[in-house]
Amino acid sequence: MNEQSRLRQMKSPCVSICKYNENKFCIGCNRHMNEIFDWFDYTDDMRSSIMKDLLTRDIDTATE
Repeated sequence: MNEQSRLRQMKSPCVSICKYNENKFCIGCNRHMNEIFDWFDYTDDMRSSIMKDLLTRDIDTATE
């Protein structure tokens, strides 16, 4: 499988609403800006862990 195919198959919580709050969390997917930038560098386990955390993450009170 080539790199482009691998990236297309990678799971992501992105919902294409890419706007950030004052704490640099995306209001669409609840990920921090750094998590979004580094998403493709994370291992599958790291991405899975973040996606699990996103289910209960409150971006209005979260900080970097």
